[in-house]
Amino acid sequence: MSLRPAWGVLLAALLAAGTPTLGVAAEPQKVEPQNGRGALLPSGTVTTVRQEPTKQEPSKTKPRTDAPAAAMPAATAANASAPAAPAEPRITQALRFGIYRKEADAWVDWKSLVRRQPDMVADLVPRVVPLKAGAPDEGYVLLAAPLPDLDPTFVCRRIVGGGGSCLVVEAPDVPLGPPAKIADGDSNGVVTYTPDQSREMVEIERQAARLSRITAIVPGFDAQIDVGALKASRWNLCALTFDDGPHPAVTPRILDILRAESVRATFFPIGNVAVRHPRIIQRIVQEGHEVGNHSLTHPNMRNLPAEAQRAEVAETNRVLATAGADPVLFRPPAGRYNQDTLKVVQEERMSPALWNVDTRDWLTRDAEKIMAQVDAAGAIGSVVLMHTTYNATAEALPKAIGLLRTRGCRFVTLSEWISSLTSLATPRIAQK
Repeated sequence: MSLRPAWGVLLAALLAAGTPTLGVAAEPQKVEPQNGRGALLPSGTVTTVRQEPTKQEPSKTKPRTDAPAAAMPAATAANASAPAAPAEPRITQALRFGIYRKEADAWVDWKSLVRRQPDMVADLVPRVVPLKAGAPDEGYVLLAAPLPDLDPTFVCRRIVGGGGSCLVVEAPDVPLGPPAKIADGDSNGVVTYTPDQSREMVEIERQAARLSRITAIVPGFDAQIDVGALKASRWNLCALTFDDGPHPAVTPRILDILRAESVRATFFPIGNVAVRHPRIIQRIVQEGHEVGNHSLTHPNMRNLPAEAQRAEVAETNRVLATAGADPVLFRPPAGRYNQDTLKVVQEERMSPALWNVDTRDWLTRDAEKIMAQVDAAGAIGSVVLMHTTYNATAEALPKAIGLLRTRGCRFVTLSEWISSLTSLATPRIAQK
């Protein structure tokens, strides 16, 4: 059984560790443990707690004699002549959710929180650590660090607004993420886009409105499309594309919707995330969808030399091939590429692929706003950019499919979209 999550117990634990509180945003309420384990803090509680960093000792000095014996590194206690412990880690902010008797109880409640508030915690990377270093019998703490560029206090308030509870604490800057034995608790593949990336992604859509359909989607391909041929063939194709991830919870939800709607789509997963979720990639392939390549680490390709760009593309192809995928399209992260990128992609026997309708789900994470973007720009010929990591995207997806169908769209994979439109290019350019 985990420790009771009553507010007094938590404060007592914090004060015992010498941790003063800075403020409480709302009056705590008494709650009972969930499922007998004890878990999240009282609803409506947002607190900021500071943990004073320990002063670093010179590497050649003896251990402090006034420090508690339990805080001494084991190697130092056993052998005074052993090398000094490494410098204290940098202090950073994290969210704190509860105190537990067992480590497994903390992970159970994290998964419960993900089920209850998936959008609220999609940008958090969890970690369970002992309440007191070197003393696992004292219990465990569930922490979660926001992804870069997110304000922990804002994220915590968002969780509280959704009915949850959390603390913002100063915690050692250690690598966050569950141990390997936790099957579905690793990185969710959620990408936070910077303001510079955001501006460039919006500009891609603006350029698409000025270019021919095929030129907008396939950089470096200068074919011109005969409008008369489009009309004569009654061409009516659209392609749904999903970047990033795969997310262990949201991506299967999106796949369920696509299956129910009988729609085939194209997914562009990140290599170092896909390697953790091969079954999701296998399912994407088995259900008739296309798998493209979205790089290994989601970098700015322009900042990489050609060989580093090649490694990003080739290694991701290798990862995806082990799950049964055979990518022929490469979508550069945030649409950023240069001539080296185009050359590498060509040499890897692939084609670059962008979009012409951006749902802005990466920015708004709001189903109604996503639908407003689809309503404003969606039509026959749309290549729609969405992401496989936001529940708001999954929420909007059935309505988006329905709207595009009313406008005449027939859904295909992006490779099929490109092949069909290329066949309608003027013969002189199509033979280049």
